[in-house]
Amino acid sequence: MSSEARVIFVYNAESGLFSALSDYVHKIVSPETYSCSLCAVTYGNLGMRRAWAQFVKSLPARVIFTYRDRLRDEDTIMKSATLPAAFIIDNQETRLVLTAEEIGRCESEADLIALCTENLLPLLVSPA
Repeated sequence: MSSEARVIFVYNAESGLFSALSDYVHKIVSPETYSCSLCAVTYGNLGMRRAWAQFVKSLPARVIFTYRDRLRDEDTIMKSATLPAAFIIDNQETRLVLTAEEIGRCESEADLIALCTENLLPLLVSPA
């Protein structure tokens, strides 16, 4: 990977204050029907979970979090993927590295960290 590599996590949620408040209430009232498993395991009622935040800071690439409504038309690979998902962008190439199905199987931030350690981290520390 180049030093310019970026990891992009795309939430299956909309950006904005109203959406954030609506998501917050939805996760509390009816968590089993909440559509963003990435949000569900990485955020508690008071913000991003500490272990997840520390893990993200330790990754050897720039990490960006965004929402489905923030994707641009030219982000075709990201726009066509089922969300939530994670991608690596390196040398103008976008690769899907964590699918919605894989993220959806994570029941905790520890599960997601293990998934990232197994499937994402090796791509960041070794040649593609």
